[in-house]
Amino acid sequence: MSPALNPPGLVGTTLLLTRRKLAARLLSPWLYIVASLICLIAFFYGGGFLRSFETESVLVTTDPLAALNAVVVAVLAVVLGLRLATSLAWEREHRTMELLLVGPVSHEAILLAKFCAELILLVLLMVVYAAYLVVAQPLGAGVVGLADAAAIGRMPLHALPLMALGLLVSAWARSVRGAVVAYLAIVVILALFEIVLGLLTARQPQELSLAAAYLRSVMSVAATVVDPVSAVSRLADLAAGLTVQTPIPASRTLMAVALAVGTLALAALVSRARGAV
Repeated sequence: MSPALNPPGLVGTTLLLTRRKLAARLLSPWLYIVASLICLIAFFYGGGFLRSFETESVLVTTDPLAALNAVVVAVLAVVLGLRLATSLAWEREHRTMELLLVGPVSHEAILLAKFCAELILLVLLMVVYAAYLVVAQPLGAGVVGLADAAAIGRMPLHALPLMALGLLVSAWARSVRGAVVAYLAIVVILALFEIVLGLLTARQPQELSLAAAYLRSVMSVAATVVDPVSAVSRLADLAAGLTVQTPIPASRTLMAVALAVGTLALAALVSRARGAV
């Protein structure tokens, strides 16, 4: 009598798939291109910062890296979210999703493995960025140290909702092209909403026309619904912290983590509804 088969459960399957996907990601040139990109962003920012004060006697009382950290986190969130947006759609388009499900591998394991692989890459890229700040940042020794590099703190957690949004879009889309278009369209629309509302809110009431005042009122009401479920709003929290020079409230970071978890759960439901094709 043949021994009974004991396939790994959700955790075991997820770990196996994550290891396979991570190995493939580490061999891909895109990782090193993105790592070079964030280092270039830091290089040009540092060089520009120094040039701005070469002829000025200015006392800098705020963290010069705060804006840079926010930009880097936002860039990584969009890039990794875009990669996740193509992941499940690619599986469907190339008919490999059926092979995984027959494996048998659950939809939840597939989604978690893809998300965990990109999450590990986010951590690796942030480590590379922090190492660059300490070793080669143009701001120079004495300005950037280990404590300054670690000051990025909870910022990367605000990238998780946008990454989860990419996976949700991928769970719905049937082609890579459709997933890319849908993801970018959602991000652009949400970003425009945040930008327009921010500009209107920053102006004094007497400076607004009647139409602009009405638009601000409508958008402020809509924001009460949009803000809790918007992945872009969690990145906007980083920009809001820069304008007032205060740490990001822990409640906003918890909202980001909760939104990411909720979006992943919704992605699993959508993936099951869509099936393998």
